[in-house]
Amino acid sequence: MRIVKFHRRALVPVLGLALLLVPAQSPAAPGLGRVDVTPDHVAAGSTNTFKLTFTADTGALQGQSLLDVPRGWSVPQTARPGATGYVALARDTCSSATKLLRLAGNRLTIATDCKRGQRFEVTYGPAVASAFAADGYVFLTQTKPNVGVTKTKLVRVKKVVRKKNGKRVQKIVVKRVRVVLKPTFRPLAAKKQPVVVVNGGPVDHLLLSAPTIATAGTPFGITVRAEDVYGNTASAYTGTVGFSSSDPNAFLPTPYQFTSNDFGAKTLGGVILRATGTQTITVSDNSGRVDASNPITVYSF
Repeated sequence: MRIVKFHRRALVPVLGLALLLVPAQSPAAPGLGRVDVTPDHVAAGSTNTFKLTFTADTGALQGQSLLDVPRGWSVPQTARPGATGYVALARDTCSSATKLLRLAGNRLTIATDCKRGQRFEVTYGPAVASAFAADGYVFLTQTKPNVGVTKTKLVRVKKVVRKKNGKRVQKIVVKRVRVVLKPTFRPLAAKKQPVVVVNGGPVDHLLLSAPTIATAGTPFGITVRAEDVYGNTASAYTGTVGFSSSDPNAFLPTPYQFTSNDFGAKTLGGVILRATGTQTITVSDNSGRVDASNPITVYSF
């Protein structure tokens, strides 16, 4: 007689499959609102009064806003109206609950109660801009609601089930639950942040740069830069410059008038030095500004 044996397979929960059912967390959403600043272009080291307007553009905000003044600018203060760095808040169309809570260092904390489309304004100034020109200084703004956002997520839980034979076993199941996320400060979207571009101020001096080594009779280029008192490029410079050299037989660029498209700097080619040894090139403009280049060691062929 043939004997056939039946074997019961053990029930083994596969946790890896359950993990595949849980979606990856999405990046944190940006804070709510938009901030516009005027003026948004200033000269390095200049003194201005800035107006920053917060608008609850995509929804209401009941909570707090943070506003950080960039380092290198006037330190904000609320004690002396009219003095450098003075900060004031006007709630405009937002409710009376909107007010400046505290000022610590360069950070303003603002209680914010604005319906969608409402706004408040912060004035900052007179304030001295950074002495360093840059494509943009961000007055970083973050917002936080009073109440956290309710979301759902998938979680793995243990569940006791009864098999056909009445035996109880544990099983891993995935279920969707509702959770309230703790409210946190989140920066506004990059395009909604207030950015002030700092350009070079009025021209203070010229700077001529040349190669340190050249070959007699071989052309090379030189660069002339108009700079403000802080060493930034004076982008609005439109003076006329001329050239001379310690080499009496040098071939130099003809006088050149800067245009607004040069943004304060111009490279000119075709310079030829013929005398060997250490030579220099000098630039001067029609307003009496003069600068000599770095020493240029000229070698023979």
